[in-house]
Amino acid sequence: MMQVTIYEKNKPLFNSLLTGAFYFFLCWSVDSGDATKGLFVSLMLLLPGLTFPLTTCYFRGRSHSNSDVRILLHVVLSVGIYHGSAWLFSGEGQVKYITVLAGALGSLFFLIITKYLLNKHFSVTQIILTSVVSGLAFLPYELIGQFGALMGLAIFLWTLANGSLLNLAYKKRRHREGRRI
Repeated sequence: MMQVTIYEKNKPLFNSLLTGAFYFFLCWSVDSGDATKGLFVSLMLLLPGLTFPLTTCYFRGRSHSNSDVRILLHVVLSVGIYHGSAWLFSGEGQVKYITVLAGALGSLFFLIITKYLLNKHFSVTQIILTSVVSGLAFLPYELIGQFGALMGLAIFLWTLANGSLLNLAYKKRRHREGRRI
């Protein structure tokens, strides 16, 4: 019998922790000076909208395989949702708690398309609760101050909340497919 590693059992969770940590340190580096701001802006144009679905959604399985069109549509919509959230986020300082709304709506729309396009098994209640937690992740950034480290913390917590739900769906799928987890 093949030994299954903790990583294999929890790929979406581990990958969301790794990408969240990367974005935390990237955001935190902005507090260091202007030299890192160019790198930050360049990477933040597309990466979060791409890296999160590509590292956590696991598009194909033994019993269920998404078509290439569905996968491409999901990734394109993920990037679009990320850009919409970033656009809302740009209202920070002008509209109170807009970053909280951006985090919550980004999560809500991402999880809805993931549920229906990729047939992930999580409930509407789980989607709503994860979206609320994702929005609340941005409260320290709103309340304490708009520092890169707090933005990084918010992004890290957002990826952790959404990655946890995707990890749950991943485990359910692995169990249905008869893999030992």
